[in-house]
Amino acid sequence: MEVTDTLAVQGGNPGLEALLDKLQPLLEGGRLDNLVDLASLLSDLVDLLDAAMVEKLSVQFEQATALSWNLGNAIHLAKAQTRKEIEPPNLYGLLSLLRAPHTRRGMALMLRVLNAIGRQE
Repeated sequence: MEVTDTLAVQGGNPGLEALLDKLQPLLEGGRLDNLVDLASLLSDLVDLLDAAMVEKLSVQFEQATALSWNLGNAIHLAKAQTRKEIEPPNLYGLLSLLRAPHTRRGMALMLRVLNAIGRQE
């Protein structure tokens, strides 16, 4: 006997019967178990999140947001500067970019990042 049939026999609420009719496929397919597991996981997560953890997560989120913002701005600026050029730079033009202090700083940053990644392997 289905859950809705049991409530109908007991003189259940029509709204509750409609809800149970909609939940019946979830019950039969075992998908309602997944929702219960998800609620349990969220409950455990709430228990784990103390003030220190929330502070750490917020700092990490802020740093990731700042990094993506700065990287996006740098890419937009580089695209705008590249679009202004009528012809693509030749090899000498590319090498002359190495004379710019900002280019050398950026290359040093990228090389240090690659160095750090290489040390982790």
